[in-house]
Amino acid sequence: MVGPFRLVGRLGEDSCSRMYVASSEEHPSVALRIIKASHSANPAFRTVLGYRVENAQHVLSPYVAGLLDFDLERTTPWVATEYHQGIPLRSLVETHGPLPAEALRPLALALAQGLADLHAGHRTHAALSPDTILITRRGALLSDIGFEWAAAEIGPLSNQDFAAPEGRAAPAVDVYAWAAVLVWAVGGKSVAEGIDRLPLQLRGLAEACLREDPALRPTSGDLVRLLGGPATPDPWPSDLVGLLDRQAAQVTQALATASPRRNRGKGVLLASGSAGLALILVAAGVLLWPFSEEEPVSSEEDTTPALITDAGCLDDPGFPPPDKPIDDLDAEHLSFSPDGDLLAVSSYNHGLTLWDWRAGEEIARPLEEVSQGAFTFAPVGCQLVVATFDQFPQSDFRYTVATTVDIPSGEVRDYLGPQSERALNGLEEPRRVYSFDYSPSGERAIINLELGSSWGESLPRTGVIDLETGEMTNVWDPEELDDFIYARYLDEERLITIANRTLDVRATDTGQRQQTVRNLDSQMIALIKETEEIVYVSPDRVLRWDLENDSESGSFPVPDYADVEEHTDHAVSNLRVDTELGLLHFSYTIGPTPSGGGEPPPPGSDRRFPNRGHLWDLETGEEIGDEDITSRPMDFHPDGEAIASIGPEGDVRILDPETFEVIDTLS
Repeated sequence: MVGPFRLVGRLGEDSCSRMYVASSEEHPSVALRIIKASHSANPAFRTVLGYRVENAQHVLSPYVAGLLDFDLERTTPWVATEYHQGIPLRSLVETHGPLPAEALRPLALALAQGLADLHAGHRTHAALSPDTILITRRGALLSDIGFEWAAAEIGPLSNQDFAAPEGRAAPAVDVYAWAAVLVWAVGGKSVAEGIDRLPLQLRGLAEACLREDPALRPTSGDLVRLLGGPATPDPWPSDLVGLLDRQAAQVTQALATASPRRNRGKGVLLASGSAGLALILVAAGVLLWPFSEEEPVSSEEDTTPALITDAGCLDDPGFPPPDKPIDDLDAEHLSFSPDGDLLAVSSYNHGLTLWDWRAGEEIARPLEEVSQGAFTFAPVGCQLVVATFDQFPQSDFRYTVATTVDIPSGEVRDYLGPQSERALNGLEEPRRVYSFDYSPSGERAIINLELGSSWGESLPRTGVIDLETGEMTNVWDPEELDDFIYARYLDEERLITIANRTLDVRATDTGQRQQTVRNLDSQMIALIKETEEIVYVSPDRVLRWDLENDSESGSFPVPDYADVEEHTDHAVSNLRVDTELGLLHFSYTIGPTPSGGGEPPPPGSDRRFPNRGHLWDLETGEEIGDEDITSRPMDFHPDGEAIASIGPEGDVRILDPETFEVIDTLS
């Protein structure tokens, strides 16, 4: 939720914000503008935005989208305006060329009247461009009152081609932009090139508006009178009307079928249809439309799958802030988000916790309990997958499922994998999910189940999920493949699977083995980006392996790991590599219980047991750092800005990547 609003669909973005269709009990549909973190932290931007919003509260015009609600006090400000189904002028023209001549006069009059209404109240737009003009079935209107002008406090506006030479907020600047937009709409790449393309009845007026001296330009009121107003603009040409009607029907259907954001229960994929939050509505995308009834209307393809929200991690998380502070974090695993803004930490005491690590502030706690600590971020958007528990209703049996947490939307989904029909119907215990991994594009994921008892040996254990639809698109026949318990993507065409101390490279479409690496001591591996190299753990070394040449390319001895008592339960807790910083980290936990039997230890995190670790220079093999920062899991910021490390007592330290000094502690 963002304030009272539930996000329904993505509209697009400008230099300072991302826009969504959203709804609340009071307002079924609004256009919700969420300010980007890069701007919301700037005091000057927030001051100008506040001034713009204050002025917008009193604007009443059929040619300007009205202000409905706002919250400028929160960390991530938002503004809600009226939502109108339509197509941005830029999308219309860039996709299909110049507007028809008969559409120019209605466009000119509507925009002039919208500007005149603003100017009559001593307000300006100051950021008028094809991106801020919406073409709807009823006519053209300004989609906001120039909120992007606040971005000028941080940097240049994104639409300098439509800015007057004097470059400030004034009515004459809006008049200049009005003419520049008309010239652009008839196909002119610049004012000088396109002015002659305007119809004669508009050309002289546009030339007057484009004068260098603002004192010589007509006012917006003059424009309205010279265009025959105030009056209702003429209707659009029939071809454009047909297009807008088809587009409106598509969006109405999409909004009507948008799924609820939280969906947890039983099933292979516990999720509603794909028309939910991550839907990119054609209202703001590039709508492909020929002026023809025979050819279909479709939106420009978005590379982010529908089940992953395309937004930054701190733009405005969909989860509420924690209701009480953490008393004892007891962290088990941690990872920076792909954009580097968020640090996710799994905690034995508190489940999954999300941190604005730069501010040292916990922003959300989406899950109260997680299993086995480790998790993985999707390569796009801000979504992660973590193992959680579910309860079999007929017994005390608890099994693990893969749970995705979409941070911008607040959506949580459980994936059970290719279970049997009897398990899905609650007639027998489901098999545990052993691994789940996103493909490098984020468009699909692979899920793998435990082998199970003898009755389950013939059941499929591996499936591929399409993250656009949530459907299981491929289930591998266990009779055609060797058993494995762990699978992850090497690239879009290849997988890495692990079983019985053996690593296999397999084809993603068939699962057929292509290459084998032996003598592994852990299912944990690390990929070295933009190479054919991997890092894995053998019984006495951490090895860097070149898959292309099928040979060792680096070796990092771990005699302490090799000397661990043979029958003692010990497990690798972390294996991370960062080529930018040139670092490799490896850590493991030594359990007290012999593998052959004995009483299990009481519940708790790895801090109950001895933990050991190593941090190496990736190229030289030199050991770096001391046991206090290397003995438990750590992660490297994607841009090399910091290192996050779990301390011996479960606190999280933020380290300087050059000196390894602690610069902050999260606890």
